[in-house]
Amino acid sequence: MNKELDYLTLEDSLNQADADYSAGEAQAIACGMLSVNISSDKITWVQLIFGEIDTTSSSQEQAIKLSGELFEQSKQQLQDPNLAFELLLPDEDESLYARVTAMQEWCAGYLLGVGLAGVSDHKKLPEDSRELLADFSEIGISGQFDLADESASEEALAEISEYIRMGVLLINEELQPIKQSAMIH
Repeated sequence: MNKELDYLTLEDSLNQADADYSAGEAQAIACGMLSVNISSDKITWVQLIFGEIDTTSSSQEQAIKLSGELFEQSKQQLQDPNLAFELLLPDEDESLYARVTAMQEWCAGYLLGVGLAGVSDHKKLPEDSRELLADFSEIGISGQFDLADESASEEALAEISEYIRMGVLLINEELQPIKQSAMIH
């Protein structure tokens, strides 16, 4: 896979296939699972995203193919030593409300993925991971944005998105450190 998937392409494909989750939620669930266990099962994730698989549906077949690429892309990004990981969220040309809602869904999806990977008690996690998951939970349910002040809301959305992005990378690193090459140059 050479090209990163964009939100609208995957969202349209998932909608046509009657998937149970949005593009952002699908990525978030994958990232939550992979942050706990980089060897998480893609098939289990696909079954969750699509519910019942219809082997005769060409739109579902295409959406599953794109979703599989998303899973692998997310896995690669989480392990990238250059911190190349990006949240899959709507572009800036979407409404502020749609982007805030997608970010909230992303946080909820990430928490679901962490749980699916076997973390049922956040108290057993390292302190930073525990605090970040609590923050993600709060973001996922609150979304306190003053949409009347669009400039301030845009800035807040950008800051919170970056906080989530870096938080996911920190959780991933705490739960399974990236193995650095032991090669001597």
